[in-house]
Amino acid sequence: MKEYYKILDIQKEAKKDDIKKAYFKLVRKYPPDRYPDEFMNIREAYEILIDENTRKQFDVIDAMPVEARLYFNEGRRQLEAGDAQRAIKLLEKVSKTYSDFSVINILLGDAYMANENSGKAIQIFEELAADEPNNAGFVGKLAHAYLMRGWHKKAAERYEQALLLDEDNISLWLGHIECYLSANQITKAKEIALQGIEVSTRNGWDNIELYYHIIRADIESHDLDGMSKHLEEMKDIANRDEDEKGNVAWFLANLSKQLQFYNLIEESAAAINTAFKLLPDDVEIKKIKAEIDKDSIIILQMHQLEEEKAIDDLFKAMLEFEMHKCGRKNCLDCEFEQFRFEMDTVCNINSHRKDIQNLKNKYPELYNMKKDFFDSVLNRKNEDKLINSYRKKFERFMKICPERFERDESDGDEDYDEVDGYTNTPYVRTEVKVGRNDPCPCGSGKKYKKCCGV
Repeated sequence: MKEYYKILDIQKEAKKDDIKKAYFKLVRKYPPDRYPDEFMNIREAYEILIDENTRKQFDVIDAMPVEARLYFNEGRRQLEAGDAQRAIKLLEKVSKTYSDFSVINILLGDAYMANENSGKAIQIFEELAADEPNNAGFVGKLAHAYLMRGWHKKAAERYEQALLLDEDNISLWLGHIECYLSANQITKAKEIALQGIEVSTRNGWDNIELYYHIIRADIESHDLDGMSKHLEEMKDIANRDEDEKGNVAWFLANLSKQLQFYNLIEESAAAINTAFKLLPDDVEIKKIKAEIDKDSIIILQMHQLEEEKAIDDLFKAMLEFEMHKCGRKNCLDCEFEQFRFEMDTVCNINSHRKDIQNLKNKYPELYNMKKDFFDSVLNRKNEDKLINSYRKKFERFMKICPERFERDESDGDEDYDEVDGYTNTPYVRTEVKVGRNDPCPCGSGKKYKKCCGV
């Protein structure tokens, strides 16, 4: 069983102020973005011990009936080991007999959340919050469950209620901000983040994570001036507090990757360079910087290629696609789209060799993205072998996904001499796309990947 007093490094006689001070100290040392597992343990310990009733129940766990204690401890162990279903079976059994122990019900609700069964978690946390409306931890857990369910309005109301009860619980601020971000209410998310920063400044606790979210909101709303302002404030924090340098540097390194995703090249480079100056010997930051520098060159060359008149638009689209492939292994959509671009090149191999040679000479980093394919096209000696290999690929795709092709009425068209019947018809998805982490459309309350998307 977890020893919450040990996690917070406090005595069993510690008062509320001591618990809060310990919590602030540990959150500063283990910010959630950098240390998610450690932060989760810290938050759990804080929310149990800061409330008088749950603290009393935790203190008497050892005095529980033997059966209840055994099931509780084993359920916690299974949950920590990642077996949420096993934990649920154990905790459901003991909660029926010992329903008055809220610590058992809390753990059962957490297990439901880990199993992405937000419906049952909501039932438990609604009962707990109704029994103890002044328990910020219970109200906060209910808000988390509402958010997982996709009920943003209900979640926001509960986060507001919980923060009125405990404005120093950073997990409540982060959840409240995430609630509005996931609902695409960017302005409201920034407003909540600024409120949190104001409270943190007044009460003296670490607010690096709040800056992460407000800058994320700046990016989402394209407020580059606001982002620059908040980045400067973060740098000031690092300069004032030597202990914060590591957390600020880590934050900036992760931010640089997000900025790169939004194609904000200069801002991304500035963020990673600042992180590198703060922690020049950090191996992970060096690695991220190398990746960002490489990606920056590719993006800059891609912008230049878009204005290039001497290279066919086919290759601009081909390389743009390569940059934004989904990343899933054996994705048929990506595999077919890649084949389509390459097939168009092979079908017009003689006219496209000049384009590829220009690409190699002027944009070497872009050329290297598909070096093997481009090299094979430039190799005239193996032209017949290359054409035959793509004929076989064409036949394979015709077998596994014939609906993606349309036969050209003129088989004798000179554009289709190399592989008879191939036409350049892009595949268009007809069904609505549901993200793997979105709530399942069936209404189960689970994420799509754990329900109908299995």
